[in-house]
Amino acid sequence: MSMPISVFKQRLKKQNARTQEAIERERLDSRFLYGSHNKTRLNKSLATAGKYHLQDITLLSPAVHEKHAKRLAGRYLKKFTASKAAAVKRGRPRMYPAATEFRFMTLIHSVELLGVDQAISAVRQFKIQLENAIASSRGIWCLGAIELEVISMEMMRQITGNSDESEKRKLEVCEGLLRKLPKHARQLPSFFLIHFHGIVHGINADRFFKFEQHLKKNKNWKSEPRQIQMKPLSTNFGGKKKTPERNLTDIARYITKGGNNWVGDKAYLRYKLGFDNEIEETEDGWVNRNWRRNNTLKMEHREDGIEDTLSMRQSEIVVLTEVIDTVMSWKRDRTGYLVSGRSRKLITTDSTMKIQVLTFGN
Repeated sequence: MSMPISVFKQRLKKQNARTQEAIERERLDSRFLYGSHNKTRLNKSLATAGKYHLQDITLLSPAVHEKHAKRLAGRYLKKFTASKAAAVKRGRPRMYPAATEFRFMTLIHSVELLGVDQAISAVRQFKIQLENAIASSRGIWCLGAIELEVISMEMMRQITGNSDESEKRKLEVCEGLLRKLPKHARQLPSFFLIHFHGIVHGINADRFFKFEQHLKKNKNWKSEPRQIQMKPLSTNFGGKKKTPERNLTDIARYITKGGNNWVGDKAYLRYKLGFDNEIEETEDGWVNRNWRRNNTLKMEHREDGIEDTLSMRQSEIVVLTEVIDTVMSWKRDRTGYLVSGRSRKLITTDSTMKIQVLTFGN
């Protein structure tokens, strides 16, 4: 007895749907080829997942990134100008190097599973805790961005025999933070590394030291060595002198990139194996550096049709975009990813016994 045509068509339709789903899953699990542009990687990933509406609205879009970087740089430069004027009022000479009152801060919060809801919850908690820590410190002004970086534990473990100090340190910190996750999840290939980059201002070194000690009171930020870093602004790069103004502008561009790698003043949807922020000045420098460190890359050549081994998977790009979009939307001007605050000091007066809040910084 032959199968009715209607039933046959239904089965064929279901089979085609399952085949299409399998193809889409395979695409989302794939990486991109060398030479493919960042914009192409973003757009293809979002289109495959049916999330194309996110194409031009997050920090991963070059146009959006440029707008946010300029706005943040303007805030940094305004603070720098104000700090120079304030230093003169305090009796400093007009040629006083105001850059000594600034630090570039990195704070690592946690390693999380690559899930939208889990990541958003962790970022919200991190932001609240950091804002409270800044407010309850003494003599500190801080402005920066929370970043979500997709890290490949699989790749970092692979290069352990041929890694530099920055890469070793990143692996050690991430392995330590992974222990906070359930055992069955620790061997997954990739995760989110949730962290903060920003500029801190204080009028002397003691303020920075005490602020760092204050941050370490949070159990999430003291479980691994060097989760907190306070670096002076660099004075040169690539053998050339770098002004504080240029430094602050470059930092604003770097921390608004939306996460992951930064090479030659451009964002790349690739895994970043180390902690160093300077990376390489050119794309060729990045490729040569990673060929030396990665066994898989050593066997390849930079040609069309060769998979970029350190490329993020399409599915990872989609999840990263979704989380960034949500965090940005926490504020009307799409700056929900920023953390901005200054210290407050509580004083009780003898006559009125009222609490007065004093704000430090500009």
